[in-house]
Amino acid sequence: MARVSIGIDQSYSGCAIVHYDATSGTASEIFHDFSPKQAGTGTRRLLHVYAALRESFAAIERLGQITHICHEGYSYGSKYRREEMGELGCALKLALANQFPTHVERRIHAVAPPTVKKFVTGSGRADKDKIMLAVYMRWNYEPASNDAADAYALARIAEALAAPEPPELRFQQEVLQTIRKDVA
Repeated sequence: MARVSIGIDQSYSGCAIVHYDATSGTASEIFHDFSPKQAGTGTRRLLHVYAALRESFAAIERLGQITHICHEGYSYGSKYRREEMGELGCALKLALANQFPTHVERRIHAVAPPTVKKFVTGSGRADKDKIMLAVYMRWNYEPASNDAADAYALARIAEALAAPEPPELRFQQEVLQTIRKDVA
């Protein structure tokens, strides 16, 4: 059975999901357009987001054993659309909890944006272009977008949390220690 990890990068306008199969070393991307034009507004939009995420998670779950799931945590310094992002984050968390109820306590992780950057580049201050390049250089994976690059990095963090051996790079080990400390 395949060992699958999931990385999720949600934003106001959409959601990139990458599932990484550690058994084969392959990854696939899913992108959902959650813009108000596509998904509607208010409660209708939240229901659309929830249903789309549940459908994607169910499809991924059929691929193999889900080890860990990492999603990007909130960007607390953001000034715009904070309430809408909170609602979308809630829809994501509910979809995850309902699809993966046994993962909630110890295998679903919110990872702060600087932590994602550090895992990929060694620096928590890398810009989007550096993340894209580092994902390609480190793992030979060419993401379709910046959001997909973040989702891929999150999937690799999820896989590293499940792997029996720690990553070789010290800064990646530090990231995993931080995430594990937050769960304990």
